[in-house]
Amino acid sequence: MKAKFNIVLVGDEMNDWLEYVRIVDGAGFWGLGIGDSQSLYQEVYVRCTMAAMQTRNVRLGPWVTNPLTRHPAVTASAIVSVDQVSGGRAYLGVGGGDSAVLNAGLRQAKMAFLDDYVRVVKALLAKGHAEWNGQRINLTFARRRVPVYVAASGPKTARLVGRMGDGAVFAMGITPEVTQDALAQLRAGAEEAGRDMQEIDVWWAVQSNLAEDDATALNELKASLITRAHHAFRFTTKGKHLPPEYEAAMQRIQQEYQPLQHATFGAPAHVRLADELDVTPYLARRFAICGSPETFIRRVEEAHAAGAKQLSLHVRVADKRRFLRLWNERVRPYFS
Repeated sequence: MKAKFNIVLVGDEMNDWLEYVRIVDGAGFWGLGIGDSQSLYQEVYVRCTMAAMQTRNVRLGPWVTNPLTRHPAVTASAIVSVDQVSGGRAYLGVGGGDSAVLNAGLRQAKMAFLDDYVRVVKALLAKGHAEWNGQRINLTFARRRVPVYVAASGPKTARLVGRMGDGAVFAMGITPEVTQDALAQLRAGAEEAGRDMQEIDVWWAVQSNLAEDDATALNELKASLITRAHHAFRFTTKGKHLPPEYEAAMQRIQQEYQPLQHATFGAPAHVRLADELDVTPYLARRFAICGSPETFIRRVEEAHAAGAKQLSLHVRVADKRRFLRLWNERVRPYFS
């Protein structure tokens, strides 16, 4: 079967990371997402520029940045620069903020602020000027309107994406009831704005790992799955298809989550939470595609059947060489 994949790689030493980037460029991926979290990773636009200079095929960009630590004119200028260095391969992902804002002592952006930020960035990319906080701001050297993808972890942000996003990054799970609801909200938002939903490029973020056996792959994802649960349920669990028996566990994750261990492989506090709460099997069913190559392929097929047609693989594990080797040897051929 044919399928499209984005891959997100973060948190490695630069030389190792650039090795992975070169492999990714020849491994059939549609795009390469680069995390923006100033306290945890090297500067995102430095990485974007270096990746652009090391690749020829993949699209690339922040996956995702936030509206609080970067002025919209700064973000627009940065992504246009990456687009020009890469020969027109850049994309821009924007969300409400998580570890980047929490580790800066800030709170995540309100919906209206995110909405306004995306509107202003898109105007700068398209027209070279916009109004922000009552003042005109400008960008003089844009040559192409870089597509803007908006991250959504709930029904309200899904509707926002429908109104204004060039693309969606859905991070709320890939089970059928979740995907159907997300797409319904996306459609409703598009209709409100008089848009055709089919014009919105929809991606589904999943925690991902490949190993020779299912148990190893899943065990290595424990901390990453706690990160995904924190992100999905940080504001509320209402309307997010959470089974009642997991309500208390998700509340505890919010209370004890450690932003400095965000998306970190083997983060001790988050592995402990996963074990004590016994939530790994549920979180994996909802938020992950992982396992042996055979299981991985089956999970992709299940996601497609549920409506998650394009998958963004967030590979937050120690052995990325193993992941990329198994991908190239035993997974990629199936989807080529």
